[in-house]
Amino acid sequence: MKFKWGSCFILLIVIAITVFGIFEKRTYTNIAEDKSYLDELYVAQLPENICLEETENLSVNLPQVPVIIRVSVLEDVEHIGGTSRQLVKVEDVYKGTEPAVGQDIYLTCSRWSLSLYSEPYSIERGFVNIMEVGEEYLVFIENQVDGLGEKIPVYQVYVENAFTPIFSYQEHENNICETGGESTYVKYNQVCENEFFATTQKGMDALVGLKNEMIEKYNEK
Repeated sequence: MKFKWGSCFILLIVIAITVFGIFEKRTYTNIAEDKSYLDELYVAQLPENICLEETENLSVNLPQVPVIIRVSVLEDVEHIGGTSRQLVKVEDVYKGTEPAVGQDIYLTCSRWSLSLYSEPYSIERGFVNIMEVGEEYLVFIENQVDGLGEKIPVYQVYVENAFTPIFSYQEHENNICETGGESTYVKYNQVCENEFFATTQKGMDALVGLKNEMIEKYNEK
């Protein structure tokens, strides 16, 4: 009897999680169907002290990441359940054996999500903007993750602490937006053309400097 009750309890939990996941996916999908949905969201900017600390550490640690690739972006961001992903094509492999050149993969990250549970509603990006369709990016990958039945492989972008190390091969104008308080959140539409999000010019310069260092390093390979 205890075994039956235990089995029923587990089944109820599985059903509840499934229903919750379906609801979340529909919620995010419905929001994303409105092309202006990002205008209603906020995004966090990375404080200067963390910019300086992260870039110093990543300058040393990024070359040690298992997989380093160049990708072209095929589709806009897609929000699935509690995370986000983008479809890309692998254009070159600088380190690692998988994924292969020419392969389509999804990129996801533990720092990517929509936060819609409390105000201000926000898009969480690890302080790096959504990748632009048609552009090429240098990406540092931690590992392949379970795609939950998805035929296209899903890979997790490396994150050491807060900043997501994805670097566009294009130059972007990065706007610094004052927050006026303890919060570092600003309206997304104020910084939507940025590549990175930082609270000060010194912090932004550190992020751009890391980008230039890594792109120069792997352009030589």
